[in-house]
Amino acid sequence: MSSSFRAVGLLLLVIAVVLLDQSASRADVFDDHTAYWLKQVIEKSPSTPSLSMKDGAKLKPIGRRLSSPCIVIKTDEDNVVKALVTWGLRKGKDGPTPVVVIERFVTYRGDRPNITAASGKDVMLFPGFAYNFDIGQVVPEGQGEDVKCVGEGTLEIVDPSKLFTLNGPAIPTDGPEAQANPTSHEEVLPSDFAGSWSVRIDGRWEGRWELKVDERRIYGKFISGETKSEYEVNGRIAALAHNARLDVELANTSQAIDAFLWTKDKSAMAGTVVIADRKVGFYATRIKPE
Repeated sequence: MSSSFRAVGLLLLVIAVVLLDQSASRADVFDDHTAYWLKQVIEKSPSTPSLSMKDGAKLKPIGRRLSSPCIVIKTDEDNVVKALVTWGLRKGKDGPTPVVVIERFVTYRGDRPNITAASGKDVMLFPGFAYNFDIGQVVPEGQGEDVKCVGEGTLEIVDPSKLFTLNGPAIPTDGPEAQANPTSHEEVLPSDFAGSWSVRIDGRWEGRWELKVDERRIYGKFISGETKSEYEVNGRIAALAHNARLDVELANTSQAIDAFLWTKDKSAMAGTVVIADRKVGFYATRIKPE
């Protein structure tokens, strides 16, 4: 292999890593719409019996990097769902068939709204197909379906489930919770730990911290990248200004975290995590708000 070919290959690898890191460092508005905000939509908005492609085209997306409309569903088991949907045509021997595509969805449990019951992506519904969001499966009629695809690709709700649409984000985009700029000062302040963080633990677990700071107390939540479930985070700033001790209570265990913030630009932190008496490393990068 020539040196020039190896150089090009190395350059492509570096570009791929940079793009991956940048993608992970951007806020995901879909993830930000947690069960709390979905329940606000259900309580304050009128439901609709169906959603066609024409209806969906009139809805504003919930984020600038998202083009598909977002819907909210209260299932027949009282769970709460958020889903990005779109429409298309699928080729067949008798010509193109209209379909509804569920690009992404998350189902939050009604009894424990921070815990998810199901999640998935890239689900294609042909006319006559139905979907049960409580279990995250395409099902035949009469098997607890919440929605079904009918006619020319219209998404129709199945009673007693309820369908709601979002015309733009359900989360306030301004107000007193606006995040302070950690680069506006040279010293490390307790508030510099606040914000959204993309977290990778031991190369095994990924997710997001949403942290707030009250004097030297840190609190917030951890959103699992795999299940999208939410868990409480509590902790404090340690003796060193750039050191924090955090505790995350998971469903069956806990995480004790010793975190050190980058002191120059406050864009990352790293340290150790103790899980079931095993100490491993972690790395977190600050997520840029959309």
